[in-house]
Amino acid sequence: MRTYAQPSRNALRWQSVMLVLTVVLGSLLAASPEAVAQRAASGSRGPNALTPVTLSDVKVERINERIAAVGSARARQQVTMTTRVAGVIDEVMFEGGQMVEANQPLVKLNSALEAIAVETAEAQRQQAADTVDRYKQLNEGTITRVAVAQADTALKVADAELRRAKDALDQRTLKAPFKGIMGLSSLEAGDYLAVDSPIAPIDDRSTLLIEFTVPEAVAGAMKVGLPVRATLVTRAGEPYAGKLQAVGTRIDPVTRTLTVRAEIPNPDYKLIPGSTFSISVQLPGDERPVVPALAIQWDRQGAFVWRLTDKNTVERVNVAILARDGDRVNVDADLKSGEKIVVEGGSFLRAGQTVRPQEAS
Repeated sequence: MRTYAQPSRNALRWQSVMLVLTVVLGSLLAASPEAVAQRAASGSRGPNALTPVTLSDVKVERINERIAAVGSARARQQVTMTTRVAGVIDEVMFEGGQMVEANQPLVKLNSALEAIAVETAEAQRQQAADTVDRYKQLNEGTITRVAVAQADTALKVADAELRRAKDALDQRTLKAPFKGIMGLSSLEAGDYLAVDSPIAPIDDRSTLLIEFTVPEAVAGAMKVGLPVRATLVTRAGEPYAGKLQAVGTRIDPVTRTLTVRAEIPNPDYKLIPGSTFSISVQLPGDERPVVPALAIQWDRQGAFVWRLTDKNTVERVNVAILARDGDRVNVDADLKSGEKIVVEGGSFLRAGQTVRPQEAS
């Protein structure tokens, strides 16, 4: 007869501990991502159940890039007027802030001597002209050809002297070079002006020019005529529309930027040269797919979306995120407008898996 030894209390306790560990380990394995994905693929309601997903259409839109910069404005034409001749002021014919027309007299210098010179030149010219007319009335045998030629030459010299005298007289009156607004001046009648003495600034404010720089990366996209939006730094709520008027030809080797110039119409002369503007240039972008942010999945290979095929299966499409606009994402991907992609339910899908599309809630 065989006898069997009863297990000790320690052995029974050890067997109980091993049983508990086995149950816990089995639960952990059942809850692993691989197991969950396997159950999702096969369906919780049976082996033939399909994974429900929510779909969305791919949209293709043009991505417009906006370049921002800051620049200082200047008038389309601006000069500080000076005198070409010296003299005493007889009359100041403008006020600061006054709108003047082109060739409008502004400052008149004393011109008594110049007026006398014009009268003298006119008399000499008339005398030379009378001589020529008298020679023409005489017979050819009466006056020699040499005398006729000398009379013609004297008339030409008299004409030149008269023009020079009139020009000297004209220089005694300083005129506006173009239509614009006069700046402030402290000149008064009786003041003596030396050659190249400053008179006053004049600005043509009908259009303002704003120079600014753009990064080298977008230099090639700068074209004359591109729309520009300018906003005064001191009044951000008042935008002004304009366009690029000129584009530089060289990249600055230090700053790696390109200088461009915009023009802003100023028909009411409200904007003042020297003001600081915030500038933005709208660049024509490329057409790119736009997808919902929820459609983008991630793994070790990067970002991707699930695209629905004609057989209601899904395929992976890698994407590169370009920009985000709220819940919309601009991507660089092999996607076409109107294609269906998975928005919800794509967390545990695998390539080639058949899905059951549902209506978006």
